Amino acid sequence: MGVRRVSLRKENSKRTRKNPKCQSEDNSDLLRRPRIAKRLPRTMATMERGEMPSYRQGLRSSLRSYDIQRKDPRNNTFDCCRCNVQCGKNKIAIPIRRFFALLAFAESTTLPPKMLQDLGRRTNASMERYDQAERTILNSKTHLSRGSPSWYLGASHEMTKGAQNLSRKALRIETMSVMLVEALNMSSKEASSILPSVAAFGCSDPPNLLKIMSECKKIDPRYRTHTGRCNNVLHPTWGAALEAYIRLLPPEYQDGVSLPRTDLPSAREVSSNIHSGGQDLKHPYLMALTALFAQFLAHDLAHTPRMELPDGTRLKCCDVDYENFHPECFPIRADNAIGCMEYSRSAPHPGNSLQACKLGPRQQINQASSYLDLSPLYGSSEETSKALRSGKGGLLNTQRRNLPMPSPESETCRSVNKAFPCFLSGDSRVNEHPGLTLMHVIFLREHNRVAEQLAKLNPQWDDEKLYQEARRIVIAEMQHITYNEFLPVILGETTLDKFDLRLSHEGYFRGYDSRTDATLSNSAASAGLFFVAALTPKTLDLVDSRSALKSGERSLLSAFYAPQELYEAGAIDRLIAGATAGHSRKPLPPGLNEILLERYFHDGKSTDVAVDYAAQIIQQGRDHGLPSYVKWRTFCGLPDVTSFQDLKGTIAKDIIERLRLVYKKVEDIDLVTGILSEAPVTNSVLGPTFLCLLGRTFRNVRLGDRYWYENANTPGSFMIKQLEEIRKSTMAQVLCNNGDHLKLMQPRAFILRDPFLNHMTNCTEHVNIGPNLMLWKEKEDAF
Repeated sequence: MGVRRVSLRKENSKRTRKNPKCQSEDNSDLLRRPRIAKRLPRTMATMERGEMPSYRQGLRSSLRSYDIQRKDPRNNTFDCCRCNVQCGKNKIAIPIRRFFALLAFAESTTLPPKMLQDLGRRTNASMERYDQAERTILNSKTHLSRGSPSWYLGASHEMTKGAQNLSRKALRIETMSVMLVEALNMSSKEASSILPSVAAFGCSDPPNLLKIMSECKKIDPRYRTHTGRCNNVLHPTWGAALEAYIRLLPPEYQDGVSLPRTDLPSAREVSSNIHSGGQDLKHPYLMALTALFAQFLAHDLAHTPRMELPDGTRLKCCDVDYENFHPECFPIRADNAIGCMEYSRSAPHPGNSLQACKLGPRQQINQASSYLDLSPLYGSSEETSKALRSGKGGLLNTQRRNLPMPSPESETCRSVNKAFPCFLSGDSRVNEHPGLTLMHVIFLREHNRVAEQLAKLNPQWDDEKLYQEARRIVIAEMQHITYNEFLPVILGETTLDKFDLRLSHEGYFRGYDSRTDATLSNSAASAGLFFVAALTPKTLDLVDSRSALKSGERSLLSAFYAPQELYEAGAIDRLIAGATAGHSRKPLPPGLNEILLERYFHDGKSTDVAVDYAAQIIQQGRDHGLPSYVKWRTFCGLPDVTSFQDLKGTIAKDIIERLRLVYKKVEDIDLVTGILSEAPVTNSVLGPTFLCLLGRTFRNVRLGDRYWYENANTPGSFMIKQLEEIRKSTMAQVLCNNGDHLKLMQPRAFILRDPFLNHMTNCTEHVNIGPNLMLWKEKEDAF
């Protein structure tokens, strides 16, 4: 504190005349009383004017403990008097940026006690008004119609109990941040840079690092936790589920805290004018399996929940009365025929769980762990994993035809026949469409196949050891397939080399770095991983596995949350054969397939407004405060862009013209729109900014994972002979092992069959050259 006072005097030696206000000893009301709005929630119109929610309004303050008043708005100078120290004698003129810099000088700055107390009172009052708004909405029974497209979208973003608790804490911190920003009249840049150094008031104590590290010592060090905690010994929460996405660039909110930018064209307008109307062609060599695996992989790394009412009811943000408009609504303006499209904001996170609650810009929750750990299959919490296990022989629970167990939440299923319910898995999105469900089924069967073999080899092992060893092996197979087969066809050879993504062919990998944070970035979760959309075809082929002849196709339009066909005899084989014979969609910048844009989650029968997938992604980027596309180009080392003309060489001329017609200036282009508009780099299916975001993501996933399958010198490391067996894993082998009666499969399952380079091979051959689990047989005298 002494250093701060000395610095203050040195920085502001010039004295000014005494301000009579400084003689006042009345510090009881440090913040003016808020103007309590009669109608609580904000509307689309107030959002577009850049106003904050009404439950937070009216908090501009004189801050009498410091008596900070605007003196000259041109030079951003304040008059400041420290009334509670030596009132009347320390009157000084302080440039506001210097004042904030002094606040940030100490990393955990605490505001004056009386100011904090008053700020706490105002926060409590605001949160009570927020609670009252939710009670009003609950009593009015205002919610999304069950079974509507937007309702199913909500099912894919449903909140866990842990996320609900975190979001509540985050809203309190966010409210305090907004109040302080308004009170001190901070600019958005000042707010985003200074607030994170200020501790919040009335926040529950965070978990102690030593306590968490002590808990980590109690777990079996050979096996990763389901939450992802304790992976990094020095930073046990890195990469864990229910942590906040990290930021590679500072967020850009209109108020510096949480208000999304509103000086942009509607997300629906961008989608309709930029991403629609393109051709829907088949990719020349990538199979539909590539798109299905890509979505399964994306779900492994990210799951962003959206705000709900306390009872789990999904928010309705369009066509509601003013008093029933929830403060966390951020609906999408649409054309006159539709008018409005649903969007509730992503759930906020209070910040790093090991730090004291700090003020600052809004962050978002990842409900999945950031590690490549098959969380869609096993779950991202210990409770979920226990619910999925049979408790015998290390097996996961299954029902008839070796399918996942039925979900107890039958209302999320479109199936009219209760005899064919939706499925339960480690991720609530398992039933989005049959192709994704197929990925869950394949890896569930692979786990049980491995567990059964291990039980035969080691009858002395109990259920827990069989489960953990099988899980460890199947995760290793997934990691190997991803980096050995999948990433090369998506990213290309150049990107693999640039980000050091090539696997070791022998020996151990020595690249693990405990300083690498594997936590997924907000930009990857909210834009980078959506490369999946560009590959997604309109239909899934159904192919007879024996004759290899196409027997039909399944439109995505009729498949959302309707997995009943997987109960049919031979369905798994038909889907596998179709996924490896049918093609992915060819990415044609900047278009997406028509179903994703106009009929997503729609059954083609109802009159409900469909979900525009591109508009949802664009709106999510704005909700998360992602900087614009041109700033990410600079981040990725691409040439700076100051005009639309500068996009030439990366984006085609006709697409640049479309962007120019929609956006006022090039700096406004949304990240996801920009990366979907880029021309693919040679030997890749994606553009340079896409490759940058994904390359960094998969590099950190590998370097920052202590349990990565190639690593040495950890209790969870494979023996070198076992590692050599894991390296024999292929997607073809996994498919052949877990189909019902599959006969043939191309060795490189993600790419086109070729009579010379990728010819169809008997499944028996694929199985025989796969991992030999005899290397896991334990000697009876080992213990």
